[in-house]
Amino acid sequence: MPLTLSAVIPTKNRPHDLVKAVDSLLAQTRPPEELLVIDQSEGMASEQAVRRRFEGVTHTRLDYVHDPTISGLVDAKRVGCTRASEDIVCFLEDDVILEPDYMAQIEWGFLARPDMWGCSGIIVNMARSSPLYIVAQRMFFRGIFRDPRLPLTAHALNGWRELMPCNVLSGGISSWRREVFQHVQFDTANGFFMFEDMEFSTRVVKALGSHLYINPRARLEHHMSGVNRDRHGTRQRRKLREALVFYKKRAAWRGAGRGLGFVMVWWLTEAAVQTVRLRSMGPLTGYLRGVVDGIRTPLQ
Repeated sequence: MPLTLSAVIPTKNRPHDLVKAVDSLLAQTRPPEELLVIDQSEGMASEQAVRRRFEGVTHTRLDYVHDPTISGLVDAKRVGCTRASEDIVCFLEDDVILEPDYMAQIEWGFLARPDMWGCSGIIVNMARSSPLYIVAQRMFFRGIFRDPRLPLTAHALNGWRELMPCNVLSGGISSWRREVFQHVQFDTANGFFMFEDMEFSTRVVKALGSHLYINPRARLEHHMSGVNRDRHGTRQRRKLREALVFYKKRAAWRGAGRGLGFVMVWWLTEAAVQTVRLRSMGPLTGYLRGVVDGIRTPLQ
C-alpha cells in the first residue's frame, strides 16, 4: 500500500539556498504530498520566493509558517512534526539539492521495511574519510557517543544499495513514521543543535527499539551555506557544551562515563590540531569554554 509523504524544511535567512532546495523537491519523480517550511527569518524574502515557486503547483501542498519567535532548529522541527499530516515526515536542510528520485527512494525504504521507524539518506558530495580516520573515530566514540554513521556512509558511497541498520540518524536528512512523535518528542529545553540528531534518535531507539536505517538509495548534495555558520572556536564551544548536557541526560545509561572520557580526548586533540592549523587559539579556547559551559548548564 503506498505511503504519503510530508517534507519539512526549517530555515532562517537563507532565501537563495532555500529556493534551490525547494526547486529540487518540486522536481521529484515522486513529489511529497505536502511541504512545510518553518521559517524563522526576520524578513519576507524566503517566503515570497517560495510562494512564487508554488504558483500553479498542484501535486504538493504548501504550508508556510513564518515565525521569527520560533527558537532554533529543534523548536522548528517540533512545529513541523506537529503540523505534518502525512504518513512519513521527511526533514530536510535548507541548503540541500535532492537527486530526482530521493522521495521515491524514501518511500521504497519504508515499504521494504514495515518495521522501520526512521531512516536517513546519503550526502554524495561529502568529503571522503580515510580508513585510518574511520578506525580512530571508532576507537574514541564509545558508549553513549558511539556513532556508526561514518563507516556506513563510506560503505554506501562505495556502491552499497541496501538498507543498513544504524541507531543514529543525521537529523537534517532524516525521515520518520509520523507515529514516532506520539512516543518521543524533541527536546526543546536544553539548547541542542549539533547534537539534536543523536539526542533524538537514540531516545527513539530506547523507546521503540533498534529499527532505524541508513537508506543509501536516497541521495542528495549538501551545499553548506555560509549563512548562520559558527566560527571554529564558537563551534567547539557549542559542541562541548552540548556533549556534556547530552551526557547529563544519559548519565545512568550503560557506557556513559567511559564514552564521555574517550570522546573528550578526541575533541581536545581536534581543537589542538585546529589551533595549530589556523594559527588561532579560538578552537582550543572554545573547547575549554564549552567544558565550563557544559558543567554549569543545569538540565531542564
